[in-house]
Order: sequence, then C-alpha cells, then structure tokens
Amino acid sequence: MKKTHFLKNTLLFSLATLISRILGYIRDAVVAYIFGANALTDAFFVAWRIPNTLRQLVAEGSFNAAFIPIFTQLHRKNPDYAYRYASSLFSYYTLVLSFLTVIVVIFSDFFVRIVAPGLIDKGTIDVASNLLKLVFPYIVLVGWVSFFMALLNTRDRFFIPAVSPALLNLSFILSAVILSQSMGIYALAAGAIIGGILQVLLQFPLLFKEKLFPRLSFSPVPEIKQTLKRLAPAFASFGVSQFAFVVDTVIASFLVGGAISYLYYANRIFQLPIGLFAVGLGNALLVSLSRHYSEKDEELFSRDLNNGLRFALFISLPATAGMIVLGKEILSVLLERGAFTYEDTVMTYTALVGYSIGLAGYALSRPFKSAFFAMGDTKTPLYSTIAGLVVSITAAIVAGFMLGWGVFGLALASSIGGFAGLIYLVLSGDFSVEWKKMAFTFLKTSIATGLMVMFIYLLKTTIAGELLVVILGIAGGVLIFFGTAYLLREDSLIYLLRSLKR
Repeated sequence: MKKTHFLKNTLLFSLATLISRILGYIRDAVVAYIFGANALTDAFFVAWRIPNTLRQLVAEGSFNAAFIPIFTQLHRKNPDYAYRYASSLFSYYTLVLSFLTVIVVIFSDFFVRIVAPGLIDKGTIDVASNLLKLVFPYIVLVGWVSFFMALLNTRDRFFIPAVSPALLNLSFILSAVILSQSMGIYALAAGAIIGGILQVLLQFPLLFKEKLFPRLSFSPVPEIKQTLKRLAPAFASFGVSQFAFVVDTVIASFLVGGAISYLYYANRIFQLPIGLFAVGLGNALLVSLSRHYSEKDEELFSRDLNNGLRFALFISLPATAGMIVLGKEILSVLLERGAFTYEDTVMTYTALVGYSIGLAGYALSRPFKSAFFAMGDTKTPLYSTIAGLVVSITAAIVAGFMLGWGVFGLALASSIGGFAGLIYLVLSGDFSVEWKKMAFTFLKTSIATGLMVMFIYLLKTTIAGELLVVILGIAGGVLIFFGTAYLLREDSLIYLLRSLKR
C-alpha cells in the first residue's frame, strides 16, 4: 500500500462530499427562504431527524464498523465466499429495515411525542407525525446506499458513493421550489423520497462494474452471526451518540419557537468540516487499518493511525477558528433572506459557536474508533460514547435549563461530551501514539491558525459587505493558513500535497 493511500481516499471522499455540501447549503438557503424558521419547520426537522438518526445507527457508522473488517478478511482468503456473505447479509439487512419502517409508520405519533413533546403545545404534533409517515421509508433507501458504499469502499471506490447525497440535496431544492405552493411543508417529504431513489440508482453502474451487486439470498452464512456480535456494540455505540441529538431535540422543543431549526441550521454548518474530512478520514482509515490488521502489519497500522490523528488535528483547528470568527457572516450570506430574519441568524450563530468548540474532539475520535473497529473491538467505542453521552446530557440540562443558555448551551454540551468520549478512547487504547509529533503539529497548526484569525478580524474591520468579507475571508484565510503551514514544514500538509500531486 502506498504511503498516502488512506489520505488519497480521504481526499476523494472529501471532494465528493464538498460537491454534496455545496448543494446542501443551497438547499438550506432555499428552505430557509421559502419556509423560514418556525414551529412548522420544527415539525419537519423533527420528522426528518428520526430516520436520519436511525440511518447513522443502522447504516453508515455501526454497519461499516462491523462489516468492512470481516468482508476484507474473507475477500483476502476467498472472494467468491465473501460475495456470498455480502449477498446474504444484504438480504437480511433489507428485511430488518423494512420491518422497522412498518413499525415507525404505524406508530409515528408515538415516536414524535417521545422525540419532541414540546410540539404538542405549539400545535404541530400532527403535522410532524404525518411528515414522519412520509419520510421514514427513506431509511430503506439510504440503508441500501450505505451498504453499497461499504462494498465499494473495500475496492477503494470512494468518490461515487460519497457524492450520492448531492442528488438528495438537488431533489430537496427542486421539490421546495416546484411543489411548495401546492404541498406546503410536505414538499420537503416528497424531495426526501425522490432523492433517496436517485441515490440508490447512482450506485448501480459501479456495483455492476466491480461485480459487487448483491443478490437476494437468505442462505445461512456463519459470518453473519459474527457480524451481529460486532454489530450490537457498534450499533449501541453510534446509537448512544445519536441519542445525544435526540436529547437536544427534546430540550429544544420546550425553548423558543424555532430553537430546533436553529440547532439544525447550525449543525449543518458544523457538519461541513466533519463531513469533508473527519468522516472521510474515518472511512478511509477503517479500510486501510483493516487491511493492515488482517495482514498483521503493525508498522503500517501504527503509521496510518498516527498520520490520521495528526491530519485530523491539522484540519480541525483552523476549521474551528474559522466558524467562530466568520460564522455569523456565513450564516447571513447563506440564509438571511425571505422568511429567515436577522434574529434567526444571531440565534443560529450562537448555536454554531457552541458546536464549533467541540470539532477537534469529534475529529480526533474518528481515527481512534476506526482503529478499534479494524481490530474487531466494537465495545471500547461504545463505552467511550456512553461516557460522552452522560457528560453531554448533564451539561445540556445544566446549560439549557439551569443556566438559561438556550441553544448555545445545548450545542456546547454536545461539544463537552465529544471531548469526554475522546479522553476515554485515549485512556483505553494501547496504541503507539507519537505524542511528540502530535505536539509539533498542534504548535505549527496553532501558529498558522492564529495568523489566519488575525487576517479575518482585520478584514472585518476594514471592508463593508458581508458577502465580500466571506469570500475574501475564506480565500485569504485558506491561503494564509496553508502558506504558513508550508513555511513551517508541517508534515500533514506535506502528505496532503503529495497526495494531490499523485
């Protein structure tokens, strides 16, 4: 394996995600312009959050963590048997998701009342329940997309699977523009289902080309039992993590109208660096570390893990600073028009600051979790997530209710929980982390970030016009950060440039 192989895959994933996120921000701008931030949008975001939370539970995170290491080992020994295993697992996987869909659709009112009881007083509980009935079948579609992504990732195919959410965002945009007059908020539900279908269809050509398209088969394969054993703690690990967002929604439903929407929009901005780099880094590392572990190559395993940790630190620090010093202007340019007011921008920005503080914790957790998953250990990530959840819920109750910090307090509590989970992973792991090199990366990155922040503050005090400030702030900030890092010869940037050159 090439030295920067996992980083190359991370960059491909990041490029595809960037395309999707650009459309995602256009989507958010369109939705904010047409619908604003109010009790009605709260109802949709509650309904949409339920299948999305379960998507990250039963699809992306937990499934990949259990499936990829086993499939990698089987494929190394017997490709035909590995395909048999994948087909059988896909069939049972589809059956479970279909059963789950039927249950949620039947009892949609119950689930909405559990997740957002505050909507009862706002008079939108029935709207949220009806929306949930319409959007929840998306879980089956995105479950297939995630399964296909896992298969394609094992063949180092990262771009097409990662770019598929762009079709979902495009579907949301067109549905909101074309159908909002006739369907109201339900136009977004139509966009979700149409987008899910398009995401599935996009995977088909590459699956057939790689001869990975699973067939329907319920024949018992012994490794399915092994997968379930690994899936249970992995499912719980990602489930506990997503439960923190559910708790935030429950608390936010009792706050001012629009609070859920503020958290949603802020989290969308916050998810950009996570989606672009942290998730891509975690997925690429899971594949490469699984290969190294199956080949018993401890040197390459340790090298990729350490490079991944330093790259996560290298990206997360400037991203955190950038969202804090430029976040309000970015939100204003993206969302502040139509029904989305200046007050909505301010409230959303306070939530963004709270989320941004925890970015490094989330980013650094990804490589550690990928290492544990690659070794077949799905319990340690579970325990770390539980520790983070306990801290997060406690902090959310204190900050949201007792201190009255509102949406900022809820977002900050999530960040504190993220760092608590990271600390648990560091203390539980027996990895050869090169702390000295990590310290040098932190120092060099902090210097580059500091100069970037000074430039942006100077820009904000000398230039009028938020759009121009955002454009020049991002472009100039990126140039100053990477230019300084290059002059300081930061290794993470050198690896990045080598990957781009390849």
